[in-house]
Amino acid sequence: MSNSRELAEAMPANLYDYKPTPEAMSFGDQILHIASNISYLTATINGERKSFFEKEDSQSLDKDSIIEILDAANNYVLELIKETEKSQLDEEIVFANENMTKENIFYLLRGHQTHHRGQCLVYLRLNGIKAPGYVGW
Repeated sequence: MSNSRELAEAMPANLYDYKPTPEAMSFGDQILHIASNISYLTATINGERKSFFEKEDSQSLDKDSIIEILDAANNYVLELIKETEKSQLDEEIVFANENMTKENIFYLLRGHQTHHRGQCLVYLRLNGIKAPGYVGW
């Protein structure tokens, strides 16, 4: 998760609204999307939909605020992982009309963040910015 923060820090504040194409999410929106997805997916595990920011305020958020939101979301996941008993990981829940275990949702959280981190990495490179290295989650 620190990898996502390092990536977010690498993009200059004036490029947080950068989009490689008009229909793409901006760099800042990619980071906020990670936080939104954490809210959505963790709710399937613990039933609590934690909000890290108000969507209608997203366009007025600056780089520092977006990084704080990312940190809060990632810290929330880390606490949830610590609080989840090993025996609970095999509990089945319905997600997207399919039965999944809570463990699968944790993997989905990681996979989703990695996917959007990869997109952000491309945004950095398209702007001539060296991306930070990647080491696990």
